[in-house]
Amino acid sequence: MIQLHFDKLYSGRREQEHCQTAIPFAKGTLRSTQGLRVIQDNSYYPAQFKVTSVWDDGSIRWLHIRFLADLPSNAAADCYLAFPGEAETATAKTYYVNQISENRKEDSFTVSTGALTFTVAPHTSQLIQNVTAEGRSYENYHFSIPVLTEESTDTVHAAAYSTDILSWRVLEQGNLVTILEGQAVLRPNAAVLEKCERSLYPARELHAEIRLTAWAGKPWLEAEYRLINTSEDELPIRSLLFTIQDTAVSSLTEEHTTHNTATTPTVRTCAANSNYKTNFLTSETGASVKKLIDSHHLLYEANEHFAEVFYGTLFCDRTTSEQGLCATVYQGQQNYPKAVEADAEKLVISLVPEGTDKVKMQSGMARCQRVLLHFHASDESLQSLNNRSTIYQMPDKCHIAPKVFHEANVFEDVFTDKKNPQFESFLTRRGDSHSRGYGMMNWGDSPDPGYTSQGRGGDEPVWTNNEYDYPHACYVMYARTGLRRFLDYGLVAADHWMDVDVCHYSNDPLLFGGQWEHTNGHCKNGHIVCSHEWVEGLLDTWHFTGNPRALETAIGIGENVLRLLDTPMFHQKGGINARETGWALRTLVALYKETYDEKWLKKCDWIVGHFTEWKEEYGQWLSPYLDNVAIHVVFMISIAASSLMRYYRIRPQEHIKHMILDAVDDMIENCMLEDGTFYYKELPSLNRLGNNPLIMEALQNAYELTGNADYLKPGLVTFRNTINTPVKGTVSGKKHVGDSVIVQGDGTKTFGQSFLPLALFYKAASDNDLL
Repeated sequence: MIQLHFDKLYSGRREQEHCQTAIPFAKGTLRSTQGLRVIQDNSYYPAQFKVTSVWDDGSIRWLHIRFLADLPSNAAADCYLAFPGEAETATAKTYYVNQISENRKEDSFTVSTGALTFTVAPHTSQLIQNVTAEGRSYENYHFSIPVLTEESTDTVHAAAYSTDILSWRVLEQGNLVTILEGQAVLRPNAAVLEKCERSLYPARELHAEIRLTAWAGKPWLEAEYRLINTSEDELPIRSLLFTIQDTAVSSLTEEHTTHNTATTPTVRTCAANSNYKTNFLTSETGASVKKLIDSHHLLYEANEHFAEVFYGTLFCDRTTSEQGLCATVYQGQQNYPKAVEADAEKLVISLVPEGTDKVKMQSGMARCQRVLLHFHASDESLQSLNNRSTIYQMPDKCHIAPKVFHEANVFEDVFTDKKNPQFESFLTRRGDSHSRGYGMMNWGDSPDPGYTSQGRGGDEPVWTNNEYDYPHACYVMYARTGLRRFLDYGLVAADHWMDVDVCHYSNDPLLFGGQWEHTNGHCKNGHIVCSHEWVEGLLDTWHFTGNPRALETAIGIGENVLRLLDTPMFHQKGGINARETGWALRTLVALYKETYDEKWLKKCDWIVGHFTEWKEEYGQWLSPYLDNVAIHVVFMISIAASSLMRYYRIRPQEHIKHMILDAVDDMIENCMLEDGTFYYKELPSLNRLGNNPLIMEALQNAYELTGNADYLKPGLVTFRNTINTPVKGTVSGKKHVGDSVIVQGDGTKTFGQSFLPLALFYKAASDNDLL
């Protein structure tokens, strides 16, 4: 059995709590999910299994699991994944299983969770219809599709859009969770178009993806709205409002106003946000209450949390004598500006509130926002609603032992039983000390202080755009330590990556689907190059979450890399192409390992040939620098060697092995300084002390190929210098810059670039008692 351990978290007991995890398996270990159970206290509920990756022999590589757990108050808990033949005395517990029905004539779906029933259909004005929850009817509630209004030069008429949901499909269906996905198109509102000055009104068509997630036995539903700027121009958003109207109360209010004959039902309204304790604004008479999160709020609110894990919560609630509805914005503070409002007739969730901080989406950008709709009884307390809202922000997550990841051989070999406290502390502090950018278009990314101070973004911050695959570093760190926050660092960064750091719309095939290079505004320099495109963190995200968007995004980046490699610039030797093709090789190998599609390897063979020609041209892997000079560039050679090593592991060939070893021998002989470090670049004007950790991965590769620990010794000084480097604190000052409130610290590039070289070298050096 595999232990699924929950750390102590909440003070209240959670019965039948929906949880999820991902477990890797060594090649040949598991071939079917049949007979698998998640056991707790010798009993088990139904579970939902999804294979997200297989080995080349068809056995399961990664398994995503949704399950139920009974979690105690103020105590840790354990569940276990039991295999056939294990825990045979465990008893099955009954639990409602999600049901879904399709009306092919109307292209609609009806979902029933046992506690909640709703219908979705295309070409309607509502997100969901025919809602009932635990016997309570919400038939009179109108759940509008979020309404987008664009900033316009027409000062009289707002540039509003109408949304048409074209289709719905079942994205995932199982015992415990149902996910539906809708595709929508946004067009200029025809009624407004007739009234306004057409030359001032934007003529564009946008797209949106909508996902609805329903959990068996629970009266809540997550609505995810992802807006995509599929136009050629910047999209300045004036407002994006999700309104839920109680039409029955609206009608009574109108009748009372007109004829003075009806009375408005008693309505309790609430708007709340939290940091340490939750602050409630309430009215027992249906008065309007509102909470606004803007840059000013964030700038002057102290918060000591790792915000990727938790900052606080933000919700609004409206309760009548018959039923209630509470809406929570996921990570609302981090994704400011946000507002929530409740009054006698409606809830308004302002995904972009009007009249506050500006939100602009560049062409090709997307952004996803999530809201939890909790349908509850009229007597449910605000504390109970706050409890569920908080758990939504910071759900219970189990973790598995590092040895499970190690034995499965799905990550790089960074696992060791020899733990050096100084190194472990350094690695953790370096991971925690990254800067954070609050803001709807920025959250999940980090401005890089070095790039910014160099003036690469003019007067604007330069965003890292997940350079060096920061999420992958976080996920591997989580696997080797079990520290939950590193999992959350990766998940938040990957969400941003999938939305903002990838080009979702362009007529240029060399841009479409690609990952933007670090720049101001995330994409303002318009560069997409192979040396700044990664996929391993996205593939990890697919495995850890089961979200197919991550896999689709990774494949899209790979397709972009293939198109770039066909351009003329890659048909020359050396130079910048060494780094470009090196990173491209890493991307293509990762996609092959995930899909076993040979198309990814065709270019790999070509890249290997490119490196061979490069060495033949210069005698070693030298890079043209001045018009009449070719030099050693240590970090570039290291990238090439480590990328070739990844290819060698799946296609071992003697000439590749010799190329890697020759390159490492050359660096040891020609690039080391008297103090035991490696220089930056070979020119007299550039051979300063190098501090790039990539050399340590190249040295570890040579050790792996030969078993000769002497290859590790030249890296010891660089290793010691690195871990003795002061690390900034986890909490620093804040400043408001443009559309972001920035918590200062290192860029995520620092951890993304250094983690694997350090951890790989540390493992090998520890095994050989060199530290």
